[in-house]
Parts: sequence; C-alpha cells; structure tokens
Amino acid sequence: MKDLIFNESGDLLMKALIFGGTRFMGRYVSREFLNAGYEVTIANRGTNQPINGVKVISIDRSVAGAVDALKGQKFDVVLDFSAYPSAWVKEAGEVLKGNIDKYIFISSGAVYKKSNRYPMQEHFEVAPHELFFTYSDEKIKGENHLLEFSRKGYFETVSCRLPYVMGIDNYEDRESFVLSRIINNRPVIVPNNGQSVQSFIYAGDVAKALLALKNAGSVVNGQAFNVAMPEGVTNLGFVNICAEVVGKKADIHYINPAIPELQRESFNLKDMLFPYPDYTGFLDSRKLQSFTGFVPRYNLKDCIAEFYEDMVKKGNTQPRNYELENLALAYLKI
Repeated sequence: MKDLIFNESGDLLMKALIFGGTRFMGRYVSREFLNAGYEVTIANRGTNQPINGVKVISIDRSVAGAVDALKGQKFDVVLDFSAYPSAWVKEAGEVLKGNIDKYIFISSGAVYKKSNRYPMQEHFEVAPHELFFTYSDEKIKGENHLLEFSRKGYFETVSCRLPYVMGIDNYEDRESFVLSRIINNRPVIVPNNGQSVQSFIYAGDVAKALLALKNAGSVVNGQAFNVAMPEGVTNLGFVNICAEVVGKKADIHYINPAIPELQRESFNLKDMLFPYPDYTGFLDSRKLQSFTGFVPRYNLKDCIAEFYEDMVKKGNTQPRNYELENLALAYLKI
C-alpha cells in the first residue's frame, strides 16, 4: 500500500510517471495529467525538452539497470511510451512493483493477426504481422509482460492499442506528407486502389483516454483497449480530406507497390511511397467507451485542419524527399 501524500491545499496528491513524454504524444499526455492535478515525472534520456511543470529523471533504458534509479519511488500511475524492446517493460515492472497502482502500456493496433475481419476487436487473435516486422512482436511481448504482472498482483495493468496518431508536432511524416504535396502541386501516389481502411486518433484524445483508464479503477485491470476514432477512412479518403482542407484538388496516381521496379535489396523503414500501408487496420473502440464512457472529441478532418493551419503558420510546407516515391514517379513517367 502506497503512503498517501497531500498537497499544500490539503488535497490528495496524485503522481504520474511517464516513460518518454517529451515528444509528440507524451507532451499532450503530460499536459493532460498536469491539468488534472497530478505531479508528473518524466523518465527519459534527456534529449528533448519537456513541457513546463514536470519533473525529470534522466534514464537511458538501453543501459542495463538504469531504471533502478526509480527504486522506492511511489506513483499512482505509470504511462509507458518508450518500452521498445519489450524487455524494458519487464525490467520496469520488476523495479516498480509494490510502489505503483496502475501501469498503462502504449501498445499498437499492429498486434492483431492479419485477417479479413474488420473492424478489429480486442478479443481478436494477436500475432506478429509481416508488414510491421519486429514492431508488432515486441508490442505483443510487452502486453504479455503486463498480463504477467497483473496475475502476480504486482499492480493493475492496461494495454492501449493505438492506431495512427494525429496532431500538431507529429514528427512522423504522415499528415505533412500528403498536405505538402497538395500544397506544392506535387503528385500523390496511392498504393493500388486506395481502398485500405485505416484508423486514427488525435493525440489530445489519447491523453484523455489514458486519464479515463486511470480513473476507471480495477474494472480495466488486465485488459487491452483499442483507442481510436469510431470511423475508419480509406487511404484515398485521407488524400481527399487533405485536399478539401487545403482547398485544392489532389493530383492522385495509383501504383502496385509490389512491381519489380519498386523492389530493392534492403528495406528502409524510413523510406516510403505513401504514409499508410495498403493494409486495413480498422479498429473497433466501443469497448473503451463501454468501460470508461470515453468518446473521442476530434474527427479526422478536425485533426488535419489543425495540423495544416500549424504547418502553414510555421512555414513547414515543403515535402520531404523519398527514394521509393522517386522510383514510382519515374515508373509512372510523371
């Protein structure tokens, strides 16, 4: 049992530990928990500046034993954004057992076994997915570590399976990929017919969902939850929404990404043809609503419009260059 701590006003002081927390989603989550009255501590390598008002502990989880710096410290909730590889989850859990109430692991919709059943629900089978290489395997292992902690009674656990996360300061070239090409009258090349369906969620809504799961009590213990907008959107639909936001028609072309001209000797995860794969990753998030009452505030167009306004304001409208896209443009003679 943790000791109760009160602030200067006599209110119970709640404490959150965030692994990661200084990039994109972590900043939204830090702000959400601060606004809810939590004392927020960030544990990371110190390579990025956190938001104002948080405490920072410098921990490089790639160094064996680094999380021992947290021994004896007490938290109401741990939010783990940086547990990759999955062994970092196990190490953190062993160090923190007995001193925390709930451990929330940021997992992914990539854990689901490839199938033709959509939208994907939490009880569907999980298995490493060929499209996501070791990423899905490590997320599955991380979830399994949490289940083990829960069974052993270390603390309560929750796994949050996220789709593609949207929002200002997204360092992944997703919204920016399509928007920048439309803004600059560049072609947008869509894999195959563009009908694969994706799920999305706004980073600020992720933060609110995590707080809702913390506040839900033991009913969510040992559970996994999809955290996504209710509607799925095709790859082609994503491009058309971006075009609507910009106010220009997109120059759309289609290509089969499996053609020999686009194959290379070595795969580069950072090289791409389009920001989303020709694979349906549509998640069903009704379970989260039924357990917590949480409903996302933002739809996809809201997210893209907010991102577009910010990128124009900052002058970040030039498209990045990708070898794979250049090969496709050459093949299509564009």
